[in-house]
Amino acid sequence: MDYFPDCELFLEGLHAVNPPSTSDNPAPFDRQMFLDIMREDPPLKRYVSRGDTRDSVDISGPHEEADRAIMRAVRFTMSDKTPRFQPVLAGAGMGKTHLFWVVKDRESYFSKGRFLAVYVPSPPAPVRVPLHIHACIVDEAGESIFDQAVDMLITRFGGLKGATAEHYDLRYAMDRLLTEYPGISADVVKVLLSFRLDPQNRPLARRWLFGEALSEEEIAKLGVRTVLEDDDVTLATLKLLAEGSERPIVLFIDEIEAPYNTHGETGERHFLEVMKRLYNECKNVVMVASCLAEIWDRVYGLADAPMRSRMEVPAHLRNFTREDFTQYVAAALGDYWKCQNMDAPPDAVFPFTEEDIKEAFAGSHGVPRESIKSLIPILERILYGGKKETEVAPQADRVVKLTPSVVVGAITEALSLAGKAVGVGVRLHVAKGGTEKQATAIVILSKAGNERRLCIDVPNVKDWNRSGGVAAFYSVRRLRDVVEAKEADAALIAIPIETKGAKFESAIADMGPKLLTLRMGTQEATNLVDTTGARKLGKLHDEFFVAYLTELFAP
Repeated sequence: MDYFPDCELFLEGLHAVNPPSTSDNPAPFDRQMFLDIMREDPPLKRYVSRGDTRDSVDISGPHEEADRAIMRAVRFTMSDKTPRFQPVLAGAGMGKTHLFWVVKDRESYFSKGRFLAVYVPSPPAPVRVPLHIHACIVDEAGESIFDQAVDMLITRFGGLKGATAEHYDLRYAMDRLLTEYPGISADVVKVLLSFRLDPQNRPLARRWLFGEALSEEEIAKLGVRTVLEDDDVTLATLKLLAEGSERPIVLFIDEIEAPYNTHGETGERHFLEVMKRLYNECKNVVMVASCLAEIWDRVYGLADAPMRSRMEVPAHLRNFTREDFTQYVAAALGDYWKCQNMDAPPDAVFPFTEEDIKEAFAGSHGVPRESIKSLIPILERILYGGKKETEVAPQADRVVKLTPSVVVGAITEALSLAGKAVGVGVRLHVAKGGTEKQATAIVILSKAGNERRLCIDVPNVKDWNRSGGVAAFYSVRRLRDVVEAKEADAALIAIPIETKGAKFESAIADMGPKLLTLRMGTQEATNLVDTTGARKLGKLHDEFFVAYLTELFAP
């Protein structure tokens, strides 16, 4: 190595004037630089937790009781495969949705194995709820959950995990499983086995398992008689997927009171019936149900005695203490500086003072969401000056999954909101087939002593910017059956805007004026769900539904 003594002398002189930063001799704090960075990209942008966006900061104290209850339920289910139902109660903004991310981060908590946490936004309408839950599980777990179910089935007759068509013939496997899985379950078993043991039909089996619509010819090619959209078939599928899963499935059902808020006692009772069926028919599942504390007694009162007996003692979330809030601010700002690739300021809560934190906490009453929200105008005052604090813009806290259950709920709420303008009352009657089979929703519309029954159906599609295809045709056929059975006077179908096809158009024409078709793309459908969730309607939707209700009751 070359040695330059003059250079060494130069560096010694430089360090004497401007010593390097060390832990004993930190660099001077440049307050203005840090403030400038914050002005360019402010911290604390989010004060609302969402089930589709991971929270980076957690303060454990407020949810310790819920942690213990949930982990206990998971531990027991991991040992005996018995399902469990754990309610979690708290007020608005207390961290119920945030709790999902706490559970998600603990999937590897137990040394004996992992579990799978799945976020399930509670559907506002109790229609095709099993399909809604199935979509959430498959979106989270991916195709591996199908392979695990196939391995479970193959080992039932003494086969080996991972076996393929080279090891077992599909008919050989089916012959050994039919006696154990009769009826509807036989179709699910055949599709699962085809997914592994029938390379030619694997793509069709995959589409069936993902809930995509198949034509009658494709269903016949698979050798089954049913489709996943039927509630009984979906429940049979969920039962096999849960039983075969190598990990217990923790369903975090957020806002279990949503059907009650939208459809009152009838809606919640139907929803609880589905929860009871899941509990009775599925092993290896833990249902964690968050609920507003002030509504829980009403929800609990609607459950029948068998359902109540299955519930664990509710766990509660507590409010932030002042110390919790200070810890949160320090952790959130520390995470912010880490994302900025900078060492944090020496004061962990910079640019806030203790007085700022005290001010924000005082008006929040310890509600985490309100505490964080109260800091935002204080931060703006520090960064941009001015004494007048601007109102913090509201943030959406709902995860929008455009499943049939969610879209039907939005349409029902839209009818209710539009009905107020023209004196029409709207209430959910019952899904066709009662609580056992909830494919098509029926609502009762009433005005001045007159009633109209409207059936509503939405095809199960993955992409609202593409054609609804065969799924839309089946939806029209279901609506036709309801109207022809005189269970409804009129029908409404919501379909992707690009939906077309000769069979579909023919089915639409056959129903004539009794059927109203609402075409939407992804943006329009999401907007409808968002606005109705906030109990509002956009101008176009308001005009559309008001005109439709007026026409239904025209002399």
